[in-house]
Amino acid sequence: MCDEIGLMKEALRRRVSPVILYVADTDRASVRGYQTLQGLIPPNALIVIDNEFVVRGELPPVMTASRVLRFRALPVFLKTYIDRLTFSFTGYLRQERDSSTELHQWIRRNYTTFRDLELSMLLQRG
Repeated sequence: MCDEIGLMKEALRRRVSPVILYVADTDRASVRGYQTLQGLIPPNALIVIDNEFVVRGELPPVMTASRVLRFRALPVFLKTYIDRLTFSFTGYLRQERDSSTELHQWIRRNYTTFRDLELSMLLQRG
């Protein structure tokens, strides 16, 4: 679809550096989809998301060639807490005073991962 809509050409024309976050899975369709994107997207713009909740075990070998962001699965006992309709990760970080809680550390680690990704992309441009 990226090729059909001319995503990369339009991004270049508008001087935008797109980043594709590809959530990995171990099924054949996911591997084929990733391989297709590899042929269309510059290597530094294709990032594999290794979410422990989705991929239990090792990533397919073809996906380890790209940059990989790893996210641990949220412990099950915390899932009921965040499943509330009013729950907000940012709100939790702002209100919770105890930074040693498991949920606080899990959220903080994930936020830091995205911040580091953003900083690395800014450095590549400069």
